[in-house]
Amino acid sequence: MKNLSKICFGCEPLGGVDSGNVDLKEITKAIHKALDLGVNFFDTAGVYGLGLSEKRLSKILGNLRNNVVIATKGGLSWKKSSNKRSVVIKDSSPIAIRRDVENSLLRLKLECLPIFYVHWPDENTPIQNTFFELLKLKNEGKIMSIGCSNFSVNQLREACKATQVDYLQLPINLLSGKFNDEISQTCSKNRIKLIAYNVLENGLLTGKLDQNSTFPENDRRSRLPLFKGKKFINVLKRIEELRIEAEKNNSTLLQYSINWVLMQKNLSSVIIGIKNSEQIIENCSLIKN
Repeated sequence: MKNLSKICFGCEPLGGVDSGNVDLKEITKAIHKALDLGVNFFDTAGVYGLGLSEKRLSKILGNLRNNVVIATKGGLSWKKSSNKRSVVIKDSSPIAIRRDVENSLLRLKLECLPIFYVHWPDENTPIQNTFFELLKLKNEGKIMSIGCSNFSVNQLREACKATQVDYLQLPINLLSGKFNDEISQTCSKNRIKLIAYNVLENGLLTGKLDQNSTFPENDRRSRLPLFKGKKFINVLKRIEELRIEAEKNNSTLLQYSINWVLMQKNLSSVIIGIKNSEQIIENCSLIKN
């Protein structure tokens, strides 16, 4: 496995759902700019755009897809609907996990997935059953590294009983504060690398939002309670406090937020959803070596 770039290019916007208005040409330019800047790590999932994110990423990368690290996720099934949002169901049964791996291989046009995460724990399937199946898929050469996403410390320990877990993906950001010591200790004990997502808390930690900010219907923030009414006003006050804290450390809020996450123990990379070249240039420039 290649050394992962500290910035992981978040490809959820490529799915065209929940990320607001997306210009595919701009994201394409951003991916090529990311490659020029040394970014070699791309994060997607089968559920992003119901397979569309994986297909588009593969097409944009072309043959370069074999020279980078693509992480994808499974364990979610869906039913398409023309009248409303698709229904997504957690399903990490061995049959479903095998199906998801094979479908991701087809959509990404890869012979082996560099990293495959179980996207969310499935309460209806014993965790060890899922991870024994992933071990089989690894032994078959269909996946290189096994990961968990959104697992609690107890769920992570259960997964480790079945096989080596290589990566754990969790939401980690400055707004939420101190990271869970118990998870960090479990990662250290089991040689698990952390990958952080929601590093900028849906854009709040960019410092670019204010009380007048509005979000289109196709942006998930239009549905999140945190971005409405008093909760939004209160969180903006906290953001201002963090901005002042960042200035005292000679940083912008954006730089301070990203590097705070990168300083967490066992942290390998931060996933940042990117929609244009300016964003990837800015984020890469802020990383402290």
